[in-house]
Amino acid sequence: MTQMIFKLTGANAGPYIRDNPTRTQRPMRSSNPTAARNVLTFAAFAWLLSTLLYLGSGGCASSGTAGRNDAALNSYVQGVRAYQSGDTDKAMTNLKAAVSKNSDLVMARSMLGDIYRARSDYDAAREQYEVVARLDPYEYSNHYRLGLVYQLLNRLRDAAASYLKALNLKPNDAPSNMYLGSIYLQLNEPKEAMKYAERAVQYDPKSADAWVKFGLILDLNGEYPRAEEAYRKSLDLDSANEVTRLYLGENLLTQKKYDQARAVFQELVKVSDAPLHRKRLGDAYAGEKNFAEAINQYRAALKLDSVYYPALNEIGATYIADYEKGLTLDDSKRKAALDAWQQSLSINRAQARIMALMQKYSKAPMFQP
Repeated sequence: MTQMIFKLTGANAGPYIRDNPTRTQRPMRSSNPTAARNVLTFAAFAWLLSTLLYLGSGGCASSGTAGRNDAALNSYVQGVRAYQSGDTDKAMTNLKAAVSKNSDLVMARSMLGDIYRARSDYDAAREQYEVVARLDPYEYSNHYRLGLVYQLLNRLRDAAASYLKALNLKPNDAPSNMYLGSIYLQLNEPKEAMKYAERAVQYDPKSADAWVKFGLILDLNGEYPRAEEAYRKSLDLDSANEVTRLYLGENLLTQKKYDQARAVFQELVKVSDAPLHRKRLGDAYAGEKNFAEAINQYRAALKLDSVYYPALNEIGATYIADYEKGLTLDDSKRKAALDAWQQSLSINRAQARIMALMQKYSKAPMFQP
């Protein structure tokens, strides 16, 4: 099986040549921007109202401080309005002005961090979120957002620490549990990953993303039937997700449920005819000992990508499996396998296992039945 975040990259993971294909975490998708702006705007004005009440009750120390606070709040309000209208450039200008006048303006920094994160400027977002978490350490979402950018910056230990702080404040927060589970998986701590991923689906059983992440972690822990169940639950919630279908099919291959895997990949190539999907379909046919159709699928993968050497590796493996299955050795199949592997090595020389197979089968047996 393949390893996690959760986005698949190509590799040699057929039933005969099984290297270590890699699952990486799927990029964390932003929620609907309009909805996010509305939520942020409501929160911003709620905070602003409380601040004005505080200032109006005599909370400021001097007229000079009051003037700076008023100017900061005015810039902040202009930034919120610009953000609500979708003008993030103007919003950023006003929010920066607000922070320059009052560096402790938490909501301004928080909104700035959100804008930076939406623009994939994760380090700038981190700077804002770190200050926000320090100024307001009792709000779980401040630690959660900081955890997100640490994770995007691949600062995994820092991300885990932030998610744990968020969970100390809100233990039943499903996203914090889910992403903490994914962090521990990336850190190669599958037992810890399992604990938090399982909590995520308990707290939010309607999250397709949480179920697929739980499935990946179960796969890594060798709990293949439970992983299959998790993938199927994810697909019940999001039936169009091609990556989850791929994970389910791979899981079924690992369990040697080749007929079910074949059905999954046959449907997958109808909606997304990619080299990896064709290769996996070939793997299912090979598992069923339908070698001719397996080779057809591997060749279909090569038509989509002529340098997709994992398909060449599996063509060679399939010819050898067919060569060795009967009492009579058909030497043309051995030679066809060697030819496929030689083509693969011409594309990617750094394949020690394929070189070893070439050496093993380079000579015909001295005595044939």
